[in-house]
Amino acid sequence: MFAGEIKELWRYPVKGLRGESLRSAVIDFDGLAGDRLFGLFEPGSDKSVWGGSHPKLMGWEAAWPAQCGCADAVSGEPVLYEPGGAAWGADEAGLPERLAETVDAEKGVELRKVKRDYGRILVVFEASVRRLSEQLGREIEASRFRPNVIVDADLAPFAEYAIERGTGIRLGDHEFTVQKPCERCVLPSWDPAGANVRDMELHKHIITELDNHFGIYLRISDPVTVKVGDAIAA
Repeated sequence: MFAGEIKELWRYPVKGLRGESLRSAVIDFDGLAGDRLFGLFEPGSDKSVWGGSHPKLMGWEAAWPAQCGCADAVSGEPVLYEPGGAAWGADEAGLPERLAETVDAEKGVELRKVKRDYGRILVVFEASVRRLSEQLGREIEASRFRPNVIVDADLAPFAEYAIERGTGIRLGDHEFTVQKPCERCVLPSWDPAGANVRDMELHKHIITELDNHFGIYLRISDPVTVKVGDAIAA
């Protein structure tokens, strides 16, 4: 059906914040290790504070400290970096106040672990990103879609959405299965660096021309390791 390779791997320790580039990643039934394990909420409630409601959040970054001597390790608590570069430990007392101040969260912000009730990774194809950029007449960053895996493959743009659910796709030596296309929320229309600028034309284009999909979800049951440069094939 197609062949190619993994070009980039990404992990987002805190939902709504920018993530970290990886050389390799462990993926299992719960998804990519260390991905989206923390969320932001209004204090004392389950109401999410996320990039769609507070797009300045994407001016912040989150990463796992490499306490094991491995840059891709998941250990301890994540470190958060504010737009100016200052680093904050996830459990530092002043972090919630600083987050709320910089992202205009008037009701405050609470950082806490979340329970993931699904296991999947989001894969985006470079050919589709390029074609989307051509259609809109400007560069569209793949980072807008917050993928875990970016691949370059000899597949026609947007053809990934026609792949049947349950189809096997190999990443490296490991067989994943297609779960479904990714239905998009408003998040890709906001500047991925937290500039608080919205691209309404992009949002409308994804809805009207791409059936509101971009990227596909893959799943696997047993723990495996994938690396940048690994082959992808179906």
